[in-house]
Amino acid sequence: MASPVRSVGLWIGLAVSLLALAGCHFDRGEALRLVILSPHREEIRQEVATGFQEWLRRRPGYENAVVRIEWRDIGGGSSQMLRYLDTLYRVHPEGVGIDLLFGGGTDPYLTLKENKRLEAWQMPSDLRAKIPQNFSGVDLYDPEGYWHGVMISSLVIFINREAQNRLGLGDWKPMRWRDLGHPRLQGHVTAGDPRMSGSVRLLYDLILQTYGWDEGFRQLMRLGANARGFARFSDSVTKDVVFGRAVAGGSLDSYAFSAITRERLRGDSETVLEAVFPYGETLLNPDSIGILKGAPNRRLAELFVEYNLSEDGGQRLWMLKPNTIPGSPKRYSICRLSVMPGLYDPQAYPPTIRSVPINPFEEAQVGRLVQFNNRLADNRRYVMSDLFGCWIVDTHAELSAAWQAILRSRSPDTRYDPLEERLFAPPCSEAEAMKKNAVLRPGRPVERAEQLTAWIEEARMRYKAVREEALARLNTR
Repeated sequence: MASPVRSVGLWIGLAVSLLALAGCHFDRGEALRLVILSPHREEIRQEVATGFQEWLRRRPGYENAVVRIEWRDIGGGSSQMLRYLDTLYRVHPEGVGIDLLFGGGTDPYLTLKENKRLEAWQMPSDLRAKIPQNFSGVDLYDPEGYWHGVMISSLVIFINREAQNRLGLGDWKPMRWRDLGHPRLQGHVTAGDPRMSGSVRLLYDLILQTYGWDEGFRQLMRLGANARGFARFSDSVTKDVVFGRAVAGGSLDSYAFSAITRERLRGDSETVLEAVFPYGETLLNPDSIGILKGAPNRRLAELFVEYNLSEDGGQRLWMLKPNTIPGSPKRYSICRLSVMPGLYDPQAYPPTIRSVPINPFEEAQVGRLVQFNNRLADNRRYVMSDLFGCWIVDTHAELSAAWQAILRSRSPDTRYDPLEERLFAPPCSEAEAMKKNAVLRPGRPVERAEQLTAWIEEARMRYKAVREEALARLNTR
């Protein structure tokens, strides 16, 4: 039996826990704990932890609060995080001991909401008045409050001009997404796998929406045929360009800006890295946050979300240079875009104190942004990812070999090549693809496996036949 002293201690501990859950706070400097699953890099974690601590202490009842954040990173993108959470929730359906998911675009939040594994939180009216719900066709937060975009990411063509010069491209460089499929870049493009990364999937759906399904999928296949390989994570695409392993690739703007900033801080006489925002083809996508079902520290989790959405909190942190005004980062430039239009006011926030060069809300007015259909992308996310995976990633060796054979076998001045047309013909129509989407959703593993096997076999047969014809043409030249 427990001693009386120990029993009293246990009851006091339980009472403190219950009061904390009820919203009572103590000015004794006790540690408040948050567990956050996040793919964000260390610089963001450090700045957010420091900023939240300072912001929280300005709130009544939390003047002496000490927050301990336990960051969990499973080393992957949105797909890996979803699998991790799914495994935990299958064992513990009422809660998995994690308060928040922070980062990863919007893809994981759409799935978690669908599976009833997020808890709703409604923004205070003052925040709601400052943040648009939808911008350029993209939801910045869930209308029902299950997830909130706290920063905006855009997708850019990231270029290494030194690698471009080594390839002998002169002044030519990719300026539109379709340029990544140009024959001059064969073997010199870096790309990602949409099954592994939500931002990569959005990039490919952006190409489909920009050019239409048929032409868009041709462009995706050209990009894939030009790829040196496929990175599992979106930041790996950026690294390929930074280290000159590839001339260009689609990158999140924050990764590109951070790399360019590091290059300048090193004092390099000439910057060889460049980020291009394709005119009329640039997509903005929120990087989000959501409270997980059964969050152990629900009230503190709500305050953390509120901090990240507040003007004097996370919104300044994302896009200001360090130590410029209150709320700016202490050490690192985060290089992200705010979801709050007011932070682009040049009087209140001069461009000289910002770490990002663009105003997305202004870019929308001049036509640089594409009018993206977020719901269409969501409705076909399974079929788009699996089609790309089967026809381009899993059969990349055969696709690349067929494309190389075509390029070797034809004359340089060829304007139309029926073999090229066959190679890059879309695997199916948009209507046919949408019919397959239901089969590819989670919960039908046998049917999905059969469909994926069929697609891979079809792709290999086509690529083999085209390559053989191209080699036969080469032998007759």
